[in-house]
Amino acid sequence: MILDRVYGDVIMVLFSKIKNSLNKEASILDGNKYLDEGEFEKALEIYEKGLEIDANDARLWNNKGLALLGLKKFEKALESFDEALGLDPEYVDVWYNKGLVFTKSKKYQEALKCFDEALGLDPEYVDVWKDKGVALGLINEIDESLKCFDKVLKMDPQNVQAWYSKGLIFAKNRKFVAALECFDKSLEADPDFEPAKQYKNLIKSSYRIP
Repeated sequence: MILDRVYGDVIMVLFSKIKNSLNKEASILDGNKYLDEGEFEKALEIYEKGLEIDANDARLWNNKGLALLGLKKFEKALESFDEALGLDPEYVDVWYNKGLVFTKSKKYQEALKCFDEALGLDPEYVDVWKDKGVALGLINEIDESLKCFDKVLKMDPQNVQAWYSKGLIFAKNRKFVAALECFDKSLEADPDFEPAKQYKNLIKSSYRIP
């Protein structure tokens, strides 16, 4: 009888753990769906419910940070990313996402430190190189910025955003022919990419470049 009770208690504990694990994974999947759709408030609510189940899941803290980033709650987003890194210091996506927050907050040096941390963990992370190039361009480190975009394009020659961002750097420095070449490359990769169309038309109409 005692063994039956012990066995029953063990089964109940295992069942509870399995149920919590399934609920947590469902929170991640459901939250990600809303995150992808730009429904940041809904995503945030779901991730917080997931964290009530398991506050030691770095994925939930990372995704909560992304929802907060979407809501432009930058300080709160950083707090979530720091929670994630406290649980997993080598979570490369979190370092990248933290860099995005600093870029959005115009704290470019802090952003670059985060991007470098990410690249130290994954030197082939294309998006990190791209956004590092953007941050460098915003502080007028033109040559280093272009090197980052060239690195991206070596790994992914059809990267629309890299061609576009490289074009912006050239346009900012009044190298309009080079800028147009980059915008054309961007449009070759995605003919419907409106920002490249707009800047291309603006340059051609403003400076009478054929």
